[in-house]
Amino acid sequence: MTAAARPVAPERLQRAVRDILVAGGCVDAVAEAVADGLVDADRHGVASHGVSRLGIYLERLRSGAVRGDDAVTVDREWETGAILDAGHGFGAWSAARAADLCIEKARSAGMAVVVARSADHFGRAGAFSSRMAEAGLVAIVAANTAPLMPAVGGAEAVLGNNPLSIAAPGGKAPHVADMALSAVALGKIIEAERAGAEIPPTWATDTDGAPTTDPSAARAGLLLPAAGAKGFGLAFFIEVLTGVLGGGAIAGEVRSLYKQRDEPNDCSHVFIGIDASRFEAGETVAERTDRLADRIRRSPRAPGVDAVYAPGDLERAAAARTAEAIPLAAATADEVEALAAAAGVASPFGGGA
Repeated sequence: MTAAARPVAPERLQRAVRDILVAGGCVDAVAEAVADGLVDADRHGVASHGVSRLGIYLERLRSGAVRGDDAVTVDREWETGAILDAGHGFGAWSAARAADLCIEKARSAGMAVVVARSADHFGRAGAFSSRMAEAGLVAIVAANTAPLMPAVGGAEAVLGNNPLSIAAPGGKAPHVADMALSAVALGKIIEAERAGAEIPPTWATDTDGAPTTDPSAARAGLLLPAAGAKGFGLAFFIEVLTGVLGGGAIAGEVRSLYKQRDEPNDCSHVFIGIDASRFEAGETVAERTDRLADRIRRSPRAPGVDAVYAPGDLERAAAARTAEAIPLAAATADEVEALAAAAGVASPFGGGA
């Protein structure tokens, strides 16, 4: 925990965020889902997707860019899939609905694909792939976003950094990979800007396409694709799996969460689930995946390396460390306190209920 961080109990923070959202116009169930998602991100060490986003979520709720009720409808449905219309409601709510429908269909048919269009930012993709893996599925979850990245050699943002998460069942907890397809998620650049810190020059460029260490210049410029053409190619096909398959907005039709705060985000999400039990012979898929992860952890370490990690290890370790207290950055803690005071709800940092 850094000196600038303020500790807060997760349950108090979740309750405060939920109450702030209800005061802002969310129905209880939607507010609960959004609050769970934001606090879950902070608990897993992904502060870029945590309660630091509460202020902009509220701003978008007040402007009508996002709805606070249950706006999800089923546009089309068949045995192994569905297309949902999220109705421009909160992404954490529509994503939970879509993930649960995918779980139901995959258990029945062996595998399923559910796409939700007209959606909003859903937070940490790994939260939903984990949800599906805990139900016994090998899961793929992805989303398209407003353009942030140029093609290799390009000088214009043409695709989003389209986050991708893949998860598999484990004996005690799912194994999860969760990544943006830019060199770094935009939220991490925003966190650096809030903290007054520099960023590595490999993360982004300024408006002229030159590498920058200034997070403000990076936000005005372009994010660089992870691994160059490889990351860009994956982002392209996530665009196909989300907006193209779902009949939703694609590429420049998806709006920026930050720059177009009074307009619907209009992104799409995809949930792909494979019933792992259909593939079991002797050992379960969870047991074999555990064994694979243990093999990775036991592999020889390079000089100066203390430990080798399997996918999801660092996030699980963060969740264990924050079980009793989440260290919120001072700027985020101050904002939450101010939002709580404005909403007339108890501060999560002491006093009140």
